[in-house]
Amino acid sequence: MKTWLNNSTVIYPELSYSIVGAAMVVHNSLKPGWDERDYHRAMVAVLESRGHVVKSHDRKDLVYRGGVVDGFELDLLVDGLVILELKHLKEGFHPSHYTQIINYLKRWDKRLGLLINYGQEKLRYQRIPFSCSEATVDYVGEWVKLPVEVRDLIRGAVNTINSLVGCGYGAGIYKKLLMAEPGFLGVKAINTCLAPTFSEQCFEEREVDAISVGEDLIVRVSASSSATDLSYLKTYMKHAGAKNGMLVNLNHHEMQLRGVR
Repeated sequence: MKTWLNNSTVIYPELSYSIVGAAMVVHNSLKPGWDERDYHRAMVAVLESRGHVVKSHDRKDLVYRGGVVDGFELDLLVDGLVILELKHLKEGFHPSHYTQIINYLKRWDKRLGLLINYGQEKLRYQRIPFSCSEATVDYVGEWVKLPVEVRDLIRGAVNTINSLVGCGYGAGIYKKLLMAEPGFLGVKAINTCLAPTFSEQCFEEREVDAISVGEDLIVRVSASSSATDLSYLKTYMKHAGAKNGMLVNLNHHEMQLRGVR
């Protein structure tokens, strides 16, 4: 850890060193097995005893087109610079935990987050640096085969979201934004509800992870461009009877719009 102090490429090395040191004090004293709120209160006490300014459970909403898209509540903000997300996990960090703290870094406009896990024999932590810019947008797959009005609608929605919000949030947030933007333009966009069918049986209807836009477009938003995501989209298109599909892939500073027919 001390090498941070001599590394010019690391963000806030001295502050990071102090925060991790405080986390070790808490872990060594409490050990694993308690609630996250216990480690939270202990962490506040140790950080403040070291002279840090700590803001706890700060909350902000993401407002878009006059409506609240989502709300965020971080664990700790230290010296107005570093966001801490405290966990008590028997296993390691899950991708959703990285998405969670990146959402916070994006919304609070901060450059560094720390994921800290008190749930194992040894303290585990992960530094998460963050920078945000407007994303590039690529059009792939059967994009040119989609109707012009579909292409114009989704291209316009993505470009507007990109301009007003930028990249950096998780796929779930962009799904909500992509529902809000067509609605602002007067085009119906709702969560897709489908009932799977097998042989002559029709099972109960349920909400699936896709958006129905207008009369004949199914959109799925993903954080990857995997074949599985494409397969899910095609399944939903088939059961919805939709001819047009769009897979919106988010990858850090890139957005990829894959047309599907």
